[in-house]
Amino acid sequence: MTEERNSLPILLVVLDGLADRPYPELGGRTPLEAASTPNMDRLAGEGQSGFCYPLGPGRIPSTELVHFRFFGYEGCPFPGRACLEALGADVPCEAGDVFVFLALRRVVREASGSYRVVGGYGEAFDDAPERYAEQDGWEDAPSGYRFEVFPLEKGEAILRVRRGEAKEPPRGEVTDSDPFFFTGLPVLRPRPIRTATRLEAAALTAEALDRFLSAAADILTHDARPSTSNRVDTGGGFRRLVVSKWSGTYEPLVPFEQLTGLNGSVVASGRMMRGLARALGLRFVHAGLPGGPSDTGLDDPARDLREKLEEALGLIRSGEASFAHVHAKAADEASHAGEVGLKVKVIEELDRALAPLAEVLHEHLVLCVTSDHCTPIGGRTIHWGDSVPILVRGPHVRADAVDSFGERAATRGTLGQIGPGDLLPFLLCQAEAAHFLGARPKPFTPLGIPFSGEPWTYQDAASRLAGPEEQRTAERRVRGNEG
Repeated sequence: MTEERNSLPILLVVLDGLADRPYPELGGRTPLEAASTPNMDRLAGEGQSGFCYPLGPGRIPSTELVHFRFFGYEGCPFPGRACLEALGADVPCEAGDVFVFLALRRVVREASGSYRVVGGYGEAFDDAPERYAEQDGWEDAPSGYRFEVFPLEKGEAILRVRRGEAKEPPRGEVTDSDPFFFTGLPVLRPRPIRTATRLEAAALTAEALDRFLSAAADILTHDARPSTSNRVDTGGGFRRLVVSKWSGTYEPLVPFEQLTGLNGSVVASGRMMRGLARALGLRFVHAGLPGGPSDTGLDDPARDLREKLEEALGLIRSGEASFAHVHAKAADEASHAGEVGLKVKVIEELDRALAPLAEVLHEHLVLCVTSDHCTPIGGRTIHWGDSVPILVRGPHVRADAVDSFGERAATRGTLGQIGPGDLLPFLLCQAEAAHFLGARPKPFTPLGIPFSGEPWTYQDAASRLAGPEEQRTAERRVRGNEG
């Protein structure tokens, strides 16, 4: 046996939406390939490169789904983004609660009686909080579910569906009524997901949510201008409607520390990232540019990332975190702005902020820089299903010949193609903190070296023949004597 040694700390830097597709105005290069990135290139040259299809080739990922896998939870049921938003907004969460994200959308009524979304994304809807308050505590008589509404900003809210006195608990495996970013499409009817763990409960929840949205149309969707009614004709014509998305059932997950043996921190901004950290038992540290729950860092990408890195490195150096994750959103926002030149400039700013990492000795830290998904500039599909580059640097890394950081350069690295669920195990291995799979210290399979399993205590003959309650009394007596 080798003597026990402390593992190395891990720093995972995720540059949201960094990867992209090639553009003619960049000579067929991606913005990352066209940008001047001396620090990323240096880190790649000192480490090992590879690439990842975040959810599989061609599958367009969301930030929360990728991070859920990056953090080691690939085999666990995803709770739904609405649950993460609820946790991030400090909404009370109990096991079995269903959460749904609500938003107001501008609509027009079709001849068929359906409603087509024509706008409303990002609008203020100043009267929304008071309207939502009127709907808080609504009860659905057929199901027995109770609906609680927690208003947010810009006409958005979190809906909590509770069982109350209902015979069947609600399930969040329900489709969206919001067509999301694609305007011109109809508001949809909530339906149960066919693969729901309890299909009947999901169907009951979808029906109750449908009735809630109808009731909300009467109360919550009055026009923001006091002099104009929301209802524009008889028969249910509205100028705006409340729509739903991201529903899920909150169930506690195995805490990150138990899963990995590491005490982890997330250094980021934004409500969803805070909620994800809370869901996984990670410490959340808000850093970067000041602002609301949707901080992007686009005004000053270098400062935003630099402040987050300083916070993360401080946590690692002080011993407060053996795993730190830094999330920066500026590149993603630059893509959504629709300007190729802006994204190139933002990437160069992010690279400037990475300069201090190049000065950290590789013997002291396992560093990974990657992206969660591609974000095409002005793309119709919001995100993109192509690969993202990965670089890993550390004292035990098999450094390869790749000396630049980019989508195509990464495919030449010796790390090769890895899945999102493989990233954390690989980093744990490089940190000498990975679990030996021939051992079973826990009822579940951990990824990292666990702190401990349940200790064994000696039982004398009388204790071995005693019943369960008598055994527990004897065990408490033994522990008291040891104390």
